[in-house]
Amino acid sequence: MATNVEREEQLIELIKESSSKLVVVDFYSKTCPPCRVADAIVNQLAMQYPNVAFYKVDIARFPDVSEKCQVSATPTLQFFRKGKMVDMIRGADKQAITKMVETHSTGDGTETAKAFGVVGHSDLTRLVLKKKSECLNQSDDNPLENVFTEGDSVLESDVDEQLVLHIAFNQPIKLHSLMIRAPADRAPKNIRLFANRMDIGFDDAEASEATQDIELTEDIYKNGGVVNLRYVRFQNVNSLSIYVADNLGDDDVTAIRQLAFIGTAVDTANVSDIRQGEDGHSH
Repeated sequence: MATNVEREEQLIELIKESSSKLVVVDFYSKTCPPCRVADAIVNQLAMQYPNVAFYKVDIARFPDVSEKCQVSATPTLQFFRKGKMVDMIRGADKQAITKMVETHSTGDGTETAKAFGVVGHSDLTRLVLKKKSECLNQSDDNPLENVFTEGDSVLESDVDEQLVLHIAFNQPIKLHSLMIRAPADRAPKNIRLFANRMDIGFDDAEASEATQDIELTEDIYKNGGVVNLRYVRFQNVNSLSIYVADNLGDDDVTAIRQLAFIGTAVDTANVSDIRQGEDGHSH
C-alpha cells in the first residue's frame, strides 16, 4: 500500500529517499473520482514493485506543497530520483503509469534510463494528447492514430506525398530524439520540425524558419530510425509540428508505421522551494 503523507516534513524526507530508489508521489483529492482509480493502481504497483516507494499527498491538507510542486490537476503522479523530479503524469491511465514505473525503476535505480538505444532519456510518447493531435492530408483509412499503436498499421498521406503532423503533449518536455519507422519505399525523407507551432499549415511549413530541418536516409531507418535533434532548441516543448515534404521512393503516398518521442519531462517541481517551505511554515 502507498504511504499517506501526514506532515510536510515527510515530503522532504521522501525526496531524500529518492537518492537510493524511485519515489512516486500521488497528489490526490478526496472529491476527485479519477483519484480513486489512480489510488487502486498505485496500491497494486506498490505490491508489484517493493523496491519503489509510493506516497500519497492530499492536496486539501497540504495546499502549499501542492502549489510548490505545481500540481494543477488531480490525480498527478510525480516521480523522483536522486533528489529531483524526473517525470510526471496526470490522470489515471494504468498502462501509462505502469510503464513509467517500469522505466524509472529499472535495475532498482542503479541503471540509467534508455529508450530506443538513447541512454539517459525516456520514451515520452505516453505524454501525447491524442485527441488534441492531428494530421493534415491524412488518409481517412490510415490516420495519425495508427503511429501510436503496435502492429503493421500505418499513417498514410492522401492526395499527395506531403503531411503535416501536429502533436500535442500533456506537459512540457525536453525533446532529445525522434524515432520513425516506416515502409522503406514510402518512408519520409525531408522533414521540418517546428516546436510550439500548432498553427503551421503547408504554405507556412515550406516558407517559415524551422526549429530544425532533417534529411532521413535509408541507413537511418535500417539502424532503428532514431534521429538525434539539436537538443538546445527543444528544451520546453508543449507541441511539435512535423512537415513531411517527400519520401525516399518518390512515391505519391508517404507512410509512417511508428513515431516516438525521446527525451525527458520538464522538471516543474522546485525542490529548493519545498525546503524553504519547511523552514517557514508549520502544519
